[in-house]
Amino acid sequence: MDERRLRKFFHFNENDLAANQRGQFSENQKKRLDAEAKKERKSARESATILFVIAAAGMIIGITIGSIAPTLTGRVGILLLMGILWPSAWAGKAVNIIRAANTLQEPRLCEVRSQVHLRHHGDGEYTVQVEGLEFDVDGNPSGTLIDGDEYIIYYVEKTEEILSVNFFTRSE
Repeated sequence: MDERRLRKFFHFNENDLAANQRGQFSENQKKRLDAEAKKERKSARESATILFVIAAAGMIIGITIGSIAPTLTGRVGILLLMGILWPSAWAGKAVNIIRAANTLQEPRLCEVRSQVHLRHHGDGEYTVQVEGLEFDVDGNPSGTLIDGDEYIIYYVEKTEEILSVNFFTRSE
């Protein structure tokens, strides 16, 4: 097994692998994951802001139209739909986006030991399947991983991003 190929394909070094084997992130991994989490939180805040504006605009439209509706039933219907339901749905979506981004703030290192199965999905998309998990990979892993061989894969739980890979030998 060519460990150099594994390191190059999955972008890790010996220090990363050693830290992962101890159940920890390496300093490089911590910095990279922190930068990715900050970027994701910033994007989530921007998206949530847009959704909150949509919620507020719907509420304003609902209150405006509801206040001038000719019948009581029309007023109540418009106020319920546009004044309460619309803002609640859009604001709820915004809150969910922010919560999802915040879960990346505390990454958890996981490992799986088993046979790998390589899958090609067309259009240059490949995945590595291990024990019910499916990892997206950049590029064709067939020159690096051997389908059916056993590996130890260290990954981030929430994002299922592979951090390092080691060939599994029975002496480990």
